[in-house]
Amino acid sequence: MFMKAWAHLSRDGVISLPKSLTPSLDRSLVKDLTELDEQMIEVMRSFRVDKNNIRSLSRNPPGETGDDLVLATLVLSQDEVKRLWERVGRESDQSLLNLSTFVLAYAYTWTCLVKARGGDGERAVGLVLGGDMRTRLDPPLPTTYFGNCICSVGCFKRKAREFAGEKGFVTAVELISDMVKSLSSPGMIMRIAQAFATSHHSRGESSQFGSVSGSNRFGLYEMDFGWGGPVKVDSISIRGDDISLADTRDQSGGVQIGMCMKKTQMDIVFSVFNNGLQNSASVGRENLLCKK
Repeated sequence: MFMKAWAHLSRDGVISLPKSLTPSLDRSLVKDLTELDEQMIEVMRSFRVDKNNIRSLSRNPPGETGDDLVLATLVLSQDEVKRLWERVGRESDQSLLNLSTFVLAYAYTWTCLVKARGGDGERAVGLVLGGDMRTRLDPPLPTTYFGNCICSVGCFKRKAREFAGEKGFVTAVELISDMVKSLSSPGMIMRIAQAFATSHHSRGESSQFGSVSGSNRFGLYEMDFGWGGPVKVDSISIRGDDISLADTRDQSGGVQIGMCMKKTQMDIVFSVFNNGLQNSASVGRENLLCKK
């Protein structure tokens, strides 16, 4: 919303915003009856490397970067998303799942990352996602509320073989679907601080840990600052097994997936990603022939 508001002001040269882009800054709307703020402060303090400065909430230094890191984009077309959706329908009960293009894209990419890493199938892996809690609070906040109202949920200490095997993709879909549904579960607010702490500690205990930023529903390519829509949108905060999701420039229903890792690792991920889609296409054609 902030980016779209900025684009609106730049493009139209006005100092007012439409209601849909006018931020709600009223912090009194947040009714914290669980002392969640105090819990989160204590959790953040526990992460500090320097335990002497107990008043500091600053984050630890970011991970190392290097000249051998490359930023790349993979794309799932609308047809490829449809084939992934059909694959889930053949191997799982869709009525029990919270299926969306976001879930399918994240699940497929995660399984590709695990397969590309290889190694011991018993190694611990984990993944998280962040959810918008504004409409999930009681009482709910307006959709234009401008503040940090994000809750992370994840699955931890899973085995790499669960995602690297033949049914790895569907397994990932089922887990991520459950994660999305848990955001609306009763009592979720009470568990936020503990969930955040668990996520932090699990990252250090896992041989591979992934997260996702952005969404294909944000409409990033619709933003116009006065010189037309963007040619390319990238997320510069991702590293390693963290990915970003966005809509595609042609707005055809596909998904743009951003990654940042070493070139040698990226080549392997690209190979696994593309081969998996080709196999899905082959299975789809076989099923079509059988139906005929």
